[in-house]
Amino acid sequence: MAEVILERLVQTLENDAPPDQEQSLKEWNNDLEKEMLSGGGSQFVTTNDDSSEQFSALNSAADRLHTSLLAVVSPGYVGNGDDSNEEADEVANDIQIDVNNQNSSFLSEILRAAGLFMRWYGQCLQSSFESVSTSKNPTARLKSKGMLLLYCKLLDDATLQSNNECPDIPRFASVCIFRATYGNDVVTASARKSFVHSIDGCTFLMRTLLKGDQPVPRIFSVVRNVHHLISAAPESFPKMEKILETLTAEEFSVETEDGNDKKKYGLLEVLVATLAWALRSDPPFPGDPADRRSDLALEILRSLFAMDAGKPSMPLPSNDTMTQIGMMLCEILRLSNADIRVYQCKLAVVALLLNAPGEYSGYLASNDGIKPLVNIMAYQLSTVVVERTANSAEDAAAVVPILLVLRKLCQSNATVLQTVKNEVFPPELEDRFAEKVAAEMAKMQSDGQSKAKNMAPLDAPRGTVRWKLIRLMTWIDSSVKRSACELLWTLCDEDATEFVLRTGFGNAVYFLGNKGLVTMPAGANV
Repeated sequence: MAEVILERLVQTLENDAPPDQEQSLKEWNNDLEKEMLSGGGSQFVTTNDDSSEQFSALNSAADRLHTSLLAVVSPGYVGNGDDSNEEADEVANDIQIDVNNQNSSFLSEILRAAGLFMRWYGQCLQSSFESVSTSKNPTARLKSKGMLLLYCKLLDDATLQSNNECPDIPRFASVCIFRATYGNDVVTASARKSFVHSIDGCTFLMRTLLKGDQPVPRIFSVVRNVHHLISAAPESFPKMEKILETLTAEEFSVETEDGNDKKKYGLLEVLVATLAWALRSDPPFPGDPADRRSDLALEILRSLFAMDAGKPSMPLPSNDTMTQIGMMLCEILRLSNADIRVYQCKLAVVALLLNAPGEYSGYLASNDGIKPLVNIMAYQLSTVVVERTANSAEDAAAVVPILLVLRKLCQSNATVLQTVKNEVFPPELEDRFAEKVAAEMAKMQSDGQSKAKNMAPLDAPRGTVRWKLIRLMTWIDSSVKRSACELLWTLCDEDATEFVLRTGFGNAVYFLGNKGLVTMPAGANV
């Protein structure tokens, strides 16, 4: 029940004994986080007639969180409740944190609770209270401009960042920024706008991103904010670019005879450098189960995709940067698939390659990046064709990206085309296929036919990659069907006879009809 968990939170924050209070709050955080991770957070939602009372309890809990956070950051704080935004703004500009004091540990738990509260409300509770007649969103106080500034100051505090003895307060502050700006409701959209435009929040993120020797979970949280802002607030992208160029020009300027040679780096270069560190630092990637470098790498790859998707007309990066990106992508593709974390990174690489320039095909071919992509296709095909029943949305998400990428790479480079074709149609089996083709051609001539009309594939044993690809040619989802046909068409050098011989006329007829190579009966759906 929502009221039970809320009552427990309020009682914890009203406890006057700091050690017990901190422990109780930690247990509350752990319990709610466990429920959220297991998908059970919604069990606290009720839809009975007490929704107004529950909504009031949510507001009370949020107010108590807000007050407790300001009090621990500024020990002299006494809230008057008149203007929570102004109070938070004043505290943000007068932070007093003693990293050796008890309150630093308690502060980390308060921030963690605030982030979890915003996440819980947004993901599980908000939809249950849409009918409640009230103008106050329970999370509004935690998402005010003043609170956003407070989170930013805690994230950017040099003492907190460099102190490895106290809990990672900057990371929890970054999480609060994410939870305060992630969502489409009015309050959250307003908070996101304030973060980008009113308090210059991007500067705090970029300064933190540039700092070295930070815990991986903190860097991951900052990059997640960057990814989210690129997608949800595209106007933040040029802001972050400009901020980084200014900061890096100051940080990496080199004295020359003609003065200072100011090297400027944008968001792309900084993210690529961070990705290189994640992949190449010790221990070998991806590390043990507690190592979060794979999460960081995945978030960077998704950020790069968001940057590319959001700016399709932007000029290509420098050759050096493009080469660095290519090196990183090939390194990821060549890693073993044994660890699911690595495989998830590989799927993100596939998404990124959807918009890669044509020249990348040659680079991938020269650096052993093509066969790993074919292996990904083989695994995704097995997932869709063998392991589960047809589900259009899931099927398309699983196989369409890799099919599109391989077709694009094959069209751009003859070496890639031959490599992929050899993987799908193994050369050692081509003699057997040629014998079957000869027999089929002889049959055609005896029947007076000029075109191949074998209804089934001549050589596609069940379970092979080519069999799975051919199965997709008649799939229920049109995007899956089209993508599979287009790849096979490319592998057959766009030759209709070879296409039919390899895939079967029954599978190929509608695709060939769409190409205008077969006359379809009137009214046929092609």
